[in-house]
Amino acid sequence: MRNFTLVMALALGGLTMSGQVASPASLTRDLTGGMMKHFERNNSENGKTKRPMRAPVAPTAMPMREIAGPGADDQLIDYTPEGEMKVFYKTGFYYAYNWLFGMLTGYLDGTVSRVVTSPDGSKMYIQNPVSYFFDGEENWIVGNVSGDEVTFTFPQLISHEVYDYGDGDVEEYYDYALKLEFIESEDGEGGWYYPTENQDYTFRILADGTLEPTEPETMIGQCAWIEKEDADPYWSWQANGDLLLSMKEVTGVTVEAPAEVEMETWSLVSGISTRNVQIGVDGDKMYFAGSFTGIPEAAVIGTIEGDKVTFENAQYIGISWDYSAMVYFLTGHMEELEDENGSYNQFVIEDSMTFDYDAEKKILSCPEGTFLLSSVPDKIIYYSYVDAPYICVPDPNAKVTELQNPVITSFYDYDEEWDYYPEITFNFPTVDADKQPLDKSRLYYEVIVDGEPYEFYDDEYELPEGETMVTEIPFGFNSYDFYASGVQHDVVIYSIGFDTLGIRTLYKGNDNTLYSDIVWVDQYTKVNELSAAKDIVTVRYYDLMGNAIVNPTNGIFIRQTKYTDGSVKAEKIVRR
Repeated sequence: MRNFTLVMALALGGLTMSGQVASPASLTRDLTGGMMKHFERNNSENGKTKRPMRAPVAPTAMPMREIAGPGADDQLIDYTPEGEMKVFYKTGFYYAYNWLFGMLTGYLDGTVSRVVTSPDGSKMYIQNPVSYFFDGEENWIVGNVSGDEVTFTFPQLISHEVYDYGDGDVEEYYDYALKLEFIESEDGEGGWYYPTENQDYTFRILADGTLEPTEPETMIGQCAWIEKEDADPYWSWQANGDLLLSMKEVTGVTVEAPAEVEMETWSLVSGISTRNVQIGVDGDKMYFAGSFTGIPEAAVIGTIEGDKVTFENAQYIGISWDYSAMVYFLTGHMEELEDENGSYNQFVIEDSMTFDYDAEKKILSCPEGTFLLSSVPDKIIYYSYVDAPYICVPDPNAKVTELQNPVITSFYDYDEEWDYYPEITFNFPTVDADKQPLDKSRLYYEVIVDGEPYEFYDDEYELPEGETMVTEIPFGFNSYDFYASGVQHDVVIYSIGFDTLGIRTLYKGNDNTLYSDIVWVDQYTKVNELSAAKDIVTVRYYDLMGNAIVNPTNGIFIRQTKYTDGSVKAEKIVRR
């Protein structure tokens, strides 16, 4: 199954790897500019970067320096050292190589590392010294403490990987932390990072425990030792590294609702999706837990005044170890701006956001506001945001009269060379047209091939238990050829040669089954060919997470067009 969930670590100025990179000053920019929608931190599950291929070595000549190569007795510190452990957060910039996107760079701010000081105070250990290179949770470097300084002498082994492909085909990779500096190319167009002659990387230890590098222009980088038959061996930067400005202890305190406060399950509606959150009231205080899915027990606190609830900005939620970064709750609104490149939406931080509160119906709504989850309290380095949040307790007696349509986000056609069958990825709405959360146990979808529901048989598919043939696939069902994660769903169709292909959702109520419109795959829409008698009713835009976009500008979007005959066409567009 070719299901790629593309998430990148705070990607600001990503470059395609071309053998040279720009210096950090030219690569980074203010994150408070136009927002890119929902780029997350790493390109794999659980926040740990997978590396299916090695980064390329620099094509330029290596400056000749007397730097020792790996030692036969180099030891990987893949265990937690003994001593006093604290968590520090970093400020600075990162480089990260992604096999699909090439070189990425951006703010390192808010990224966390565990720091251990040995019992006698003579050693300091830092975990994950190269922030966006995760080859294991235990990945430490060690330095010597002397007075108000700690010095790390490199190279230090930070990863050892063994790939056994069978039949004696085994590859081993060793990665080291080295101190690097940026050297411009001879033509002045970019450059590369190379090891410094002096491999001592030193931090000053300030009175409050903050670590400040004595040479902030140098990098702690991931390097490999390259040996070739026709050249002297040398160290090669593998395009991952941290340019640190400081490391400070995390002092934020996570808030949880007091034990005596009864927390109720409410639904947070965002775009076409809904998820459970927890709301509790204690006098004039409201506790809102679950704003960040990775830390469901952490709460932000609002103040109730009559039919209003106000949440202050920059409330600390905690540390997400999935993303190795802090999480803050930021309040504000989306503002439409315009420059020479066109219009775009920008998140504007405000001191607070105020919800309308219907205590009897249990509804919170803020149609003009936005909350955002960021890794720092004063910059927009974010995981996700919720625009116009609507939080309610679903009404079990509410009558559902109209479904929202699914949003096709990608389609792969049949690939004869690789024998890949067609595959649809789509976002499955879990709220109706009136923002009422739907009972997910009653939601299903159908694939429509040549005007008929496609039949899935158990000799081709792993179906729900006990089924031998189905046309309706339950919301959230996962097996080899079906994928579901939140509202995102994916299905492979073992069929070729059809004329039309589409998808629709259905909701099985107590008395009847309600269907959405059929949304047709762009290249299989003969049934939807335009004619003079068929006009456009609505055109809506969505991002790849299913959120409605008012004025799409730069980025990738789904355009959904509905016609007077009820047909719907979805197509992916790119605007630059």
